[in-house]
Amino acid sequence: MREKPRRKTGPFENPVRRFVRLKEKERIFSQVPLARKVPVAKPITTSFLQPIEGVPKVSQDVLQRRLEFLLSSKAVDQQLSAKLRPGLTPYLAELYMWERQMRDLRKIYRTQYLQKLDSVVESERHRQYQQYIDSSQERRDKAELRRRAIYARVKERAILKDTMRIEKRVSQAIQLERLSKRKIANIYFLHKMQKGFNPPMTDESTPAVVDRDISIVDLAKYLGYPVEDASSIKRKIKTGRHFFRDILKESFELMPEDAERFEVEVEQSKSPSERASIAYKNFSDEEKLRLLETKIAMLNEKIDIDSKLHGKSKENIYIQIRDYLDAARIAYRRKTN
Repeated sequence: MREKPRRKTGPFENPVRRFVRLKEKERIFSQVPLARKVPVAKPITTSFLQPIEGVPKVSQDVLQRRLEFLLSSKAVDQQLSAKLRPGLTPYLAELYMWERQMRDLRKIYRTQYLQKLDSVVESERHRQYQQYIDSSQERRDKAELRRRAIYARVKERAILKDTMRIEKRVSQAIQLERLSKRKIANIYFLHKMQKGFNPPMTDESTPAVVDRDISIVDLAKYLGYPVEDASSIKRKIKTGRHFFRDILKESFELMPEDAERFEVEVEQSKSPSERASIAYKNFSDEEKLRLLETKIAMLNEKIDIDSKLHGKSKENIYIQIRDYLDAARIAYRRKTN
């Protein structure tokens, strides 16, 4: 830890100040925190069985022939026929040959053991590797199935939303077309009334009628309505209240003359049970039960579609009707059983 420069250090420094300085330095150094160790997760490594090292590469036939020789009586003959070298007695020559044969025997047993162990370990390593490949492939297949299920749900939801949006636009277009046809018919009718009409050709015996166009303005003025002069009325109506505009608005409303010409006989309303008995009196019990199950299936399908689109059913009335129908079906089955 670096200190600020001192003028007097070493043997010329005050021992008290030196002791205080070193203690203060030790105190400050003890307050310095340790280096931050960021925890790092250990990598997931699959440990396989390690192969056997140092296995002698000797043929099994050679080992077997040497083993048969050492375990037979020929080994004794080899001990007896050991060469005598200077400084050796027959006993020592036979002893050295016997020790050499024992070393060869231990090497043969060790080599056979290592070769057998190596074959077993290799088969086990192959089995572990195959098991690892199978488990990895199984995990990948499961992940792929989950992804496909998610993609299928997203695709189905998108198709449902597009279908509902298209159906909504089609229904709006149909309604707008109906309304526009009605408006066009009303406008044509008003335009026809405004332009007037030419009377049909008549013979000389019929009294002559003034041959001129009958406009709405003149007709309204003749009937006593406060109307502006036709010459001062502009074609393009921008602001303000206008007689033609009032007629155009009234053409879309239901007037008293649009009501029924005769009184409509109103029947006394019947209770829901009476209407149901009249509607289903020709159905058998099996047909009624089949119809009930069909309605329950339709309600379940509607509830499932709403839950997929909005997370839950928007209309609780569907769930209530489904529960009532299901309760009626269960009660009928208990009654019949």
